[in-house]
Amino acid sequence: MSKVSPTYDDDIDLFEFFETLWDGKWLITAFVAIAFLLGGSFLLLKDAVYESKLIYSVDTLPPFYEAKKASKDFQNKFYSVKVFNEWKQNNSNTTLVFEDFSMTKAVDGFVLSKNEGEQLATLASKKKDGSFVSIKSNQLNILDDFFEYTKHIDELLKNEYLIRAKDELTIIEARFKDLSTTDNNIVNTILSIDRYIVSAKRGASVLTIQRPTMPKKVSPQSSLILAMSVVLGGMVGVFFILVRNAIKKRKENFT
Repeated sequence: MSKVSPTYDDDIDLFEFFETLWDGKWLITAFVAIAFLLGGSFLLLKDAVYESKLIYSVDTLPPFYEAKKASKDFQNKFYSVKVFNEWKQNNSNTTLVFEDFSMTKAVDGFVLSKNEGEQLATLASKKKDGSFVSIKSNQLNILDDFFEYTKHIDELLKNEYLIRAKDELTIIEARFKDLSTTDNNIVNTILSIDRYIVSAKRGASVLTIQRPTMPKKVSPQSSLILAMSVVLGGMVGVFFILVRNAIKKRKENFT
């Protein structure tokens, strides 16, 4: 019985494939170089965006308030156009515009939520950094403006909590005129509220707000863009070589 000798078409095709690419290596290199230059040109024309953080934490609160409530109050005031306009009246030299960091935008008469990345400043919280205001911009003067704006909100919160503490103290004292006969818990509550009022009057803040962190470049990512340019240029070059070779073979078959 005769044996059929195995064919090596796959090996031959693979060899031809790499041989074709090797023959066109300079053309592929040219495509990579062009793509690299285009990527570099994009980086030169694209404005860099830097991120800085205003890290804050809850410091001094009345005994009837929780840290979550204070953080929520801070967020509501931070995104309040009324609060911002009141602050801007006393800081007319600021370049901040509320629409740049508001959570909504007007489109054709409709109010829509902004997509991620459209806000100049956002509130965030991470285990590593805690709660912070994330500011993405290439204008350093904006960082100080946001710092002053957050301090203004902290002052508003302190005044509101101070008024609320005084009201609570007045209500308790009205209901329990004879403190000698009241429960110890009531007495401790009164003392806690009174301590808060004293500390607030002495300058204690609701929030401890750190100055802006050193800005870090977040966009565009130069290394990633250049790497993608090289890969894309190489892929286009290989595709061009293979197509050109296929067309060449087809013409040879017809002749």
